[in-house]
Formats: sequence, structure tokens, C-alpha cells
Amino acid sequence: MAEIFPKNFLWGAATASYQIEGAANEDEKGKSIWDTFSHTPGKIKNNENGDVATDHYHRYKEDISLMNDIKLNAYRFSIAWTRIFPNGKGKVNQKGIDFYSKLIDELLANNIKPFITLYHWDLPQALQDKGGWANRDITKIFADYSEVIAKKFSDRCEYFITFNEPAVFSIHGYLDGYMAPGYKDKNKYLPTIHHINLSHGQSVQAIRSASSNIKVGCTLNMAPCIPSSTNKEDLEATKVFDTYWNRSFADPMYLGKYPEKLFQELNNYIRTDDMKTIYQNNDFIGLNHYQHIRVKSDKNNLLGARGAFNDELPFGIEKDAKLTLMGWEVVPDAYYNQIMELKTHYGNPDIYLTENGCAYPDKIDANGEVQDTDRINYFRKYLSAVKRAIDNGAKVKSYFAWSFLDNFEWALGYEKRFGIVYVDFKTLKRTPKNSYYFFKKLIENNFIPN
Repeated sequence: MAEIFPKNFLWGAATASYQIEGAANEDEKGKSIWDTFSHTPGKIKNNENGDVATDHYHRYKEDISLMNDIKLNAYRFSIAWTRIFPNGKGKVNQKGIDFYSKLIDELLANNIKPFITLYHWDLPQALQDKGGWANRDITKIFADYSEVIAKKFSDRCEYFITFNEPAVFSIHGYLDGYMAPGYKDKNKYLPTIHHINLSHGQSVQAIRSASSNIKVGCTLNMAPCIPSSTNKEDLEATKVFDTYWNRSFADPMYLGKYPEKLFQELNNYIRTDDMKTIYQNNDFIGLNHYQHIRVKSDKNNLLGARGAFNDELPFGIEKDAKLTLMGWEVVPDAYYNQIMELKTHYGNPDIYLTENGCAYPDKIDANGEVQDTDRINYFRKYLSAVKRAIDNGAKVKSYFAWSFLDNFEWALGYEKRFGIVYVDFKTLKRTPKNSYYFFKKLIENNFIPN
């Protein structure tokens, strides 16, 4: 029996500015922390960078035409803060506004709903030089930036997302140094948690002051945490990791409070009315999800706990586990469980699935095709988990594949391909993969094709 999705369900794809736009030094764009980090030797695989990426800045019409060919309903993209404010604040750069205005108009002309992400990790370097998210001053600066974007685009854009995956960019940026800005400092990490939460609250207020037509929420990367062994140390580490990874943003933003352990650590940074400001009436939760997270105790980690990320052979897994090229386990039940946990723990909110996908070693064959059967099978399994969650009462409104295009995959450079459209990074030619045509059938029928 066909698994038919609700009427008006949104089928989309997602991208991020630094990963696809290129044009790193054009039209008065300022430098972001990822411009700096990717040009620091040894930080990125093969010392690659996003200077050109997929050149979406110049090829956006071609890319939107490809979206229209499969009738995508929605497209989630992020705005490069440094295109709007080259130094993070001050005078608006009209050339940056003009680019996103043209992008939005092109999407609407092709019947594609724009979903704007205000921050997808590319903080202006000028703000990082003053402490970045560890400096409380950034909260008002981010709210001011949010208000400008809302005033410019709320006439055409209904959906705004404040942050993409705050747990990821705070932990990997300030605690383990894996991503920009590359710190390993718990004294910098802890205030970033509170200031990001406070920035979200102030951003929501600023957006609502600019327009009453916008639906706004935050996109969180959440996943069930499971211990890598039955050792007491790993069991305790799993609770700790779950607090920082899953609860440090979802709880204050959507429940109005920090987990008790975290509240004690953040108490020095919390001022009168902060929690009230953070706890806004969000219109939805955005969920990014890829796998469950196996956790083990690690005394060398500043949290005392470590999750298996990008290990290519994660610890604690079964020998016959199915893995993607990232070393991530294919576990659709974890997706179902995470969606249902949002339903039960966070008051049955509207849920927008803003990222889900997989990397595999895609190649163009002799017929000029990309036969990404593993990706199609992955989508089938994960979409079936989504449908099961909907059938059990979760208010899921969308599914966005990560990603529309192969792109610059942060610290991993260009090796890991997540797109449903193949990009030759030398010629920048786009080639739709078989998964692209799978999505075409999915959208046409509103059920999972065989």
C-alpha cells in the first residue's frame, strides 16, 4: 500500500551559503570565519576552501531551473551575513540585498517557497575578532541583522529560521576545534550556549516587530544518544552528551528552561529576564537528523564525553551495520524516535524536517548517469520512518533533502557528496543523479515510489 503523505506537505531541498555560493570576494562581501578557517593550512581536507564552491552566486537561475524540473515545493537556503553587513553591523550592503532579492524572486517565479536561514555558521570575522558568540554584545547585533532581513524580505518570504544547528557550531567551533573558529576552550564554549539562545529570542522579537506574516523557529540537529558500551562511565557520559547536544538549545527555546546541570554551569551568564526573552512563542521546530549518536566516556574531551562523528568507523557498532561514506549508521528507527520525542517532550509542535540525507561515493558512469541506488534506498527508509511518525500524531509539515547540490562539506572539503545533483568541481557542470528523478516521482505522487 502506498504511503501517502498529507495534502500540502512540503517537499524541499536545503543548502547553505558558504557551501555553495562561491563569489567569496565579490560585491563587497566581507570575510567570515569560514573564509579564515578554510584558508588556514591543515584545517580542511586537502586544504580546500569555499572561494568558488559550486558558484551558485552566478548560477542560481540554472539551479532553480533544476529545482523546478522536479517541482520542488520549497527551498531552504541561508543568507551570508557578510554579504549584508561586511563587518557584521553598520551600513547595509545593497549588493548583498540585491542578490538575495533576485534569488527569492526567481524561486517564487518557479512556485518554490523560500525558507530563509539567517545563520548557517558563517559569522563575520570582524565580530569573531571581538569574541564572537562568547561576547554578549552579539545578541543585539544579530537581532539588528535579523530585523533588516525581515523588513527586506517578509513581503515575499513566509518562513524564517534563526539558526542552523547551534549545538554543532558551538561544540565543534568552541569546544573541540574541529570547525571554525577552531577553539578548544570550555570557558569560551559555555557563554556561547547562552548567547546563542538569547540571540534566538531577540531575533524572533525583531522579526515579529518587522512583520506579523512570518513563521519563525530554530533548526536543531537532534538525535537519540546511545552508550557505546554498558560500562558505567559510558552510561554517564551518554547523559552528559545528550544534555549538551540535544537539550542545551531545545529546552530553553521551546520549554523556557535549561537542564539543571547546564543551568548551574551557565548561571554566571544569565541576567534578569534572559530566560523570558529566550522563550518565545516559536511557530515550529526545525529538525536536522542523520543518525543516532553513539557516546563514550573520554577524559581528553572537555565535556568528558564524546560522540562518534566523522570517524568513518564509529565505535561501538555492530559488524554488519550499514554505513554511509561519512561512517554514519543507517538507522531509520532513530529518525522516527527523534520525531516522536519532539512530539511528546516539546508540546506536539509543528515540525519542519529541514535536513536529512547521506553521502556516498558517487561517480558519473559511461552513460553519463549517476546511479546512486544507496541514496535512493536511504531516502525510502527514512521517509517511511517520517510517514510512520505522521501516522502516530507527529505534526510534520515538510521534508528537505540535504542537499540539493554536492558542495563544500566544511572541514571535509569536497570529498563527501550529499547532493541529489552531481557537481563536477572542476567544470562546475551539474548532472542530476538518479535520486533527483526519485524525488520527481515522490513529489508528483506524494508517496514513496517503489
